[in-house]
Amino acid sequence: MPRLNWANLHLAIPVLQFAIGTSIDCKLQSRNCKVQICRAPRQSAWFLLLASLAMSTAGCADGIVPELRSLNPWVRQQWQEDEAFGPTFYRKVSDLAALRSSASSLSPADREQIAQELATRLKDEPSAAMRMELARTLGELPAESAQAALAATLADENPQVRVVACKALGRRQSAESLESLGKVIAEDTDLDVRIAAARELGRFKDPAAAQALRPALDDRDAALQGMAMQSLRTVTGKREFANSVPTWRQYLDGGNPAPPPGPTLAESLQKYWYWY
Repeated sequence: MPRLNWANLHLAIPVLQFAIGTSIDCKLQSRNCKVQICRAPRQSAWFLLLASLAMSTAGCADGIVPELRSLNPWVRQQWQEDEAFGPTFYRKVSDLAALRSSASSLSPADREQIAQELATRLKDEPSAAMRMELARTLGELPAESAQAALAATLADENPQVRVVACKALGRRQSAESLESLGKVIAEDTDLDVRIAAARELGRFKDPAAAQALRPALDDRDAALQGMAMQSLRTVTGKREFANSVPTWRQYLDGGNPAPPPGPTLAESLQKYWYWY
C-alpha cells in the first residue's frame, strides 16, 4: 500500500487552490474585456506547474506520477532506509535494467547461467510486476533456459505478464518463439495477449508466421483481425490485399485471390473526414 507524505501535503493544497482560482479569474477577465490583454494565463501556467511539483512530493509517497517517483527526494530517502532490511523493489528493477543493458557483452556461458537463475526467480516470484521485469530481461538473453522460461510464462495467470512474454519472444525470432506465439493466437483467452502475439509475429520473415496468424482472421474482434492483417502484410509483402479479411483467408488457405477493389470516393472521404 502507498504511504502518505502528510508532512508536505499542506503545502500543495494552497498552491493548487490559488492556481485554479487564478485560472478562473483570468477567464472572467477575458470575457469582460475584449481589448485589455490578460497576463493571468502566464501566471496561471506557472502556478499550475508549481502545484504539480508540490503534489509530486506530497500526498502519495510515489507522487501523482509514479513513474517519476525516483525524482522525489522523500521517496529516495525511504528507499535508502528500506535497503537496510533487504533489496527493495526499486533496487531489483534497477539491477535488471542494468543487466539488460549489458546482456550483449556477456559470454554465452554467463548468459546461460544468468538465464537459469532468472528462470528460477520467475517461477517462484509472487509479484506480477516483478515477473514482468524478469520476462523482459530474459528476452535479452539468447540462451536456451531463457527460451524455455518465456514459453512457460505464456501460461502465467496475469495477462500483462503474458503480454510481456510475447514481446520478449518476438525479439528472439526463433522457431520456438514462432511456435509459442502461434499457440497464443489459437489458445489464449485474453484479447490483449492475442493482439500482442499477432503484433510480434509480424517480426518473422517466415511463411509459418503467416499460417500462425490464420486463426486471428476468424475471430470476431476487429482489433485482432486488424493487427493480424498488419503483420501479414509485413510477413508476406502482399500489401495489395489491404484489410480485406476474405482475401487474406483465401490466400492463406491456398487460393490465388485477386486484390480487393480500391475504396470508393465515399470511403476515401470517410477516412479523412471522420464526421462525413
